[in-house]
Amino acid sequence: MTKRDLHQAAKKAGLAISWQDAFGKTHRTDPDVLKALLQTCSFGEEKKYPTLVSVKVGESICLPINNKGSESFLLKHEDNTQTEGKISPNKDGVFQLPPCHKPGYHKVEIAGTEVTLAVAPETCAALTFRDEGSRAWGLTVQIPALRQSNDTGIGHLGSVAKLAKIAGQEGADALMMSPLHALCPLRPERCSPYSPSSRRFLNPLLADLRTCFPKQLIHTVYRQHPEWAAQITERTAEKLINWKAAGTLRFQVLRVLYEKHIRPSPPQEMLSFIQQGGNALKNHAIFEALQVSLKTRGPRGDNWRLWEAPFKKPTTPEIARFAHLHQEEVGFWLFLQWLAAKSLKYAASTAHDAGMSIGLIADIAVGLDPSGAECWAQQDGFLIGASIGAPPDQLAPKGQNWGLTTFSPQALQQTGYEAFIAMLRAGFAAGGGIRFDHVMGLERIWLIPDGGNSNEGTYLTMPQKDLKNLLALESARAGGIVIGEDLGTVPKGFRSRMAEKKIWGMNVMWFTKTASNQFLPPAAWPPTGVAMTTTHDLPTVAGWWLQMDNPAQENSSEEHQEESDRQGERKALWTMLRDNTAENQDLSLPPVNADGAATVVDAAIHAVASTPCPLMLLPMEDLLGLTDQPNVPGDQKLYPNWRNRYPVTVKNLRQNQDISRRFSIINTTRHKK
Repeated sequence: MTKRDLHQAAKKAGLAISWQDAFGKTHRTDPDVLKALLQTCSFGEEKKYPTLVSVKVGESICLPINNKGSESFLLKHEDNTQTEGKISPNKDGVFQLPPCHKPGYHKVEIAGTEVTLAVAPETCAALTFRDEGSRAWGLTVQIPALRQSNDTGIGHLGSVAKLAKIAGQEGADALMMSPLHALCPLRPERCSPYSPSSRRFLNPLLADLRTCFPKQLIHTVYRQHPEWAAQITERTAEKLINWKAAGTLRFQVLRVLYEKHIRPSPPQEMLSFIQQGGNALKNHAIFEALQVSLKTRGPRGDNWRLWEAPFKKPTTPEIARFAHLHQEEVGFWLFLQWLAAKSLKYAASTAHDAGMSIGLIADIAVGLDPSGAECWAQQDGFLIGASIGAPPDQLAPKGQNWGLTTFSPQALQQTGYEAFIAMLRAGFAAGGGIRFDHVMGLERIWLIPDGGNSNEGTYLTMPQKDLKNLLALESARAGGIVIGEDLGTVPKGFRSRMAEKKIWGMNVMWFTKTASNQFLPPAAWPPTGVAMTTTHDLPTVAGWWLQMDNPAQENSSEEHQEESDRQGERKALWTMLRDNTAENQDLSLPPVNADGAATVVDAAIHAVASTPCPLMLLPMEDLLGLTDQPNVPGDQKLYPNWRNRYPVTVKNLRQNQDISRRFSIINTTRHKK
């Protein structure tokens, strides 16, 4: 292949032949990188006609049918009304239909073919407020970190419901949750919620038993298994989640409940859920059952790419035979999805019953584990053979490789964006909205050939017009807001384009600074994003103040230099916090101890609450004044990522004076007219 042919093929596939880094330097993409990615991005022959065309309400509808003569058309609206007529193509063979003013998924019949027409509103759903003139606020929570009695060591959606009730009664409008995505059940210790096996289905370890089984029945089952007693006590009391032990125990409990109380006579509600889930749900359950069956093969058992050929695809006769022979095991995994979905529905209704104007917000991970269930079920739909990440920037000078894959743009277009729509609907099932991780991926995403270094990649252009239209349409249908995680390198003008769609960005205190790198006063924060003290990947306020956010200091001289730098940063932060309110202007710099950190946490919460941002989201870690953050990116050995538990049970939150004081700070500040 000549250089010219290579570049033409790359452009057709949406691969950038050059790109600009965060420092303004232009790079030419290595030819070997382009060749490797072209192999991954290839998707057979294109269809003659588009499967789905998206437009905004009132926008002209262009159908590239490529016929020369006039044609009759029939537009079947979602509400069963119809529009028909006759039109002629333009000189390029494109038919232009009259604008449609009804949002929804409609069907167009023309020239002997049928095309889905997705008509989207101009923007995503708007924020709703509890009181006129107030600004909304909420919490963010790591679900597994929640603690309650006899929870077997992992927080779950029952705890989310209890937290939502308390927060709603305290004035909160939203509760943003860590991802609910299905992970690998055979390896509970692979616990990052941002490395999902499937974004369509839920993590059964987060299901709440009590949404299906009476409390007394659960206790009876516990008593019938005295060997669990010590484990339940030990797991529940642990400071850190023991994912392997706690996950194994939780699955044992679930299996006993299923075998004794569900399998003999499945509830009609569950059977209806399975029927509505269709082949996608059944394939997910078959995959989980296959993993259990193949677990004796060690690491090969949980990676379908290492399975024997007959099991590598869901459509083989061997898979059908396996599903028939293992109906009970497949049924168990179907039950778990029903239980998890039922748990989420209950938590969502509890949030709204508690007065939340927004409700639960789900978090959608940017990609998928290529060895997981969703990639197995839809192998042509994802770029298996490439990983997504980020190019070198100030935070990660060597770049980032997340070990995840993403949608194939060609597959999305040829399947009518079915997988993307299903992912959105799974997220909006939470009721209040979604947080879209690495929202820049709606326009472009950094793609790396498997085996390559993080900086040995290029940008892949995504079909952004369709993706944004579909996001707006699904948001409007669900009545859920959209928050886009936009931290890091973004394309030029990206945040303005997000604001036009009412996709809220993220204003995080650590990054919201002036051009001279000073902390931006709260009044100057951009109102196009939600306001946050921190995120799951960044230091807590107390941890930062006490400089407990770097577990990898290598020597005393380095530690001394970092302490010197941090003291200057503390002064800069405190200057902003002190100047935020008149009563704080005479306060001296708080000491670097627990009391000083608590003072800074209160001041930071007040500052972020006083911003003009229409929604403030406070992480539970800062509400509790904790020093440990949930995750230290890239640090798998020195830090217990995704294992922290909150030190207080949900039930006892209101008994904590620090929490009560911080709720009061937020309400007083956010409700000022």
